[in-house]
Amino acid sequence: MGSIEKLYESDNFLVVNKPFDMYINSDDEYEKNTVTYHIAKPDSHLSSSVYPLHFVQRLDYATSGVLCIAKNKTSAAKAGKLFEKRFTKKYYLAILRGHVAFEVADIEFNVGIDQSSQESSHKMSALTTCEASASCMQSRQAQTRALRLETGYYEGDPVSVVLLKPITGRRHQLRVHCNAIGHTILGDYTYSGTRDSMPHRMFLHATRLVLPLQNEPLDIQTPEPFYTDPRFTTKWKSEKLYYKYKNKEDFQAVCEILDKSYVVGVQYKMYKM
Repeated sequence: MGSIEKLYESDNFLVVNKPFDMYINSDDEYEKNTVTYHIAKPDSHLSSSVYPLHFVQRLDYATSGVLCIAKNKTSAAKAGKLFEKRFTKKYYLAILRGHVAFEVADIEFNVGIDQSSQESSHKMSALTTCEASASCMQSRQAQTRALRLETGYYEGDPVSVVLLKPITGRRHQLRVHCNAIGHTILGDYTYSGTRDSMPHRMFLHATRLVLPLQNEPLDIQTPEPFYTDPRFTTKWKSEKLYYKYKNKEDFQAVCEILDKSYVVGVQYKMYKM
């Protein structure tokens, strides 16, 4: 499997821990920095392949973590329906620039194509004001829940460790929403306006995926990826821990907090237009 860790495999699904800075697939048969290259034939994302794979979800090039792949059309359709109807649960660990002023937050800015990148449609933007509608095209409703886990400092600059749960699944949603509330993800070169280029990676990791399939319910979780990396820990200094989250049980406990529609007695903030 090369450098990609296999988290789960059956006749229907393969779930892997995608490294950061890797493509899921590519139409260039010579591109080796892809998930498909490491786990299958280079053309396996194409329907013409002898052994086609079906990516039922996407992760950005810079994002690491749980990636679910269906091995056949039937399984892909079943999983796709769950994603479409929002029956799946996805939880991401992220480190944001600045100290956030909330404990729990709902971010409900619409997300659309950033007009400045209309030609390539690579960049998205959030509809935060009526004026923003001019630069945010074809916007669609989007919702993200966030929970503050810890605050600290990265190379002396304030940062916050948060748990993010996307309720909808828009392109670049988490990155756009965090940027829209003034707390860009650490190392996000694109949404920091190319300023945040010093960290060795973007600190966004898909830590857990819950896929309630009828005959094969999946609840897949990866180990926490940041604090085992000396390239991060040598530059990190903790200030205040609000919730334990670094082992599997503690992480599942904080996920349960975000699953509730409201949490009594916490510092709550709603971001919407």
